[in-house]
Amino acid sequence: MENKSFIVSDVNKLGSTIAEHLTGLLKNHVILIDAPMGAGKTTFVSSLAALMGSMLTPSSPTFSISNEYPLASPVNGYHQIVHMDLYRFGSIDEILQSGIEDYLYDVKNLVLIEWPGLIEPIVVEPFTRMTIEVKENHWRKFVYLN
Repeated sequence: MENKSFIVSDVNKLGSTIAEHLTGLLKNHVILIDAPMGAGKTTFVSSLAALMGSMLTPSSPTFSISNEYPLASPVNGYHQIVHMDLYRFGSIDEILQSGIEDYLYDVKNLVLIEWPGLIEPIVVEPFTRMTIEVKENHWRKFVYLN
């Protein structure tokens, strides 16, 4: 497993920084994103989706649980991005009853999961684990492990 990181001082420049790490970020079809509230999880997803040619602008799936963003053309074999927010779930049983775990097994989906603590035990390896840390002056440190 390989640990990589990048620091962003201006979230408006996040896209260009992600572009430099795109190969590593797209290595696995599931990315588990662990970060505190307001750290920039959805901003990261939006920047990544824009780079990949998403036909829709991502929004937070807090209430919808998951959002699908089709890509204009496949990127690294991915046909769409599936963005999940599991913050509202209280147990793995609730997640399984929702049916969203089906997305995890389709390698044509790039699946980005916010608040992944409950679902992580059923995610089949390999996957990418990402953390976002908020630093002084609102800088963000993104660390990902493949």
